[in-house]
Amino acid sequence: MDGMVILADALTDVDGLGVRVRNVLTGTAMSLMLVASVIMTWSKTKSVLAAGVAFLGAAALWFAVMNAVVFRDSVGETIKPGGGVAPPVTEGRGPAVVRVVEPTGPSGPGGDVL
Repeated sequence: MDGMVILADALTDVDGLGVRVRNVLTGTAMSLMLVASVIMTWSKTKSVLAAGVAFLGAAALWFAVMNAVVFRDSVGETIKPGGGVAPPVTEGRGPAVVRVVEPTGPSGPGGDVL
């Protein structure tokens, strides 16, 4: 019985370590990458506008990473198998119109563009 308690404590410790590592990666590393991307953009372009756009893009990416679970759950609720608006595949099939174009002469290395 004592071995089960030790195993449970070890699993709890590993889980806590995983949470701390995820917090470091999403908090500290993402923040440092955001700052680095803004500094790199400004140093290459010397433009405040480009640095601002880099900041907005990095902030949007950081927001998406921080809220990935919320986005995953909302997409899972929105898209339900068999519950969509589109009719099943067996309905609505009809004849298709296909136009066949014959080549008229030798084409270049990339082929003809129609």
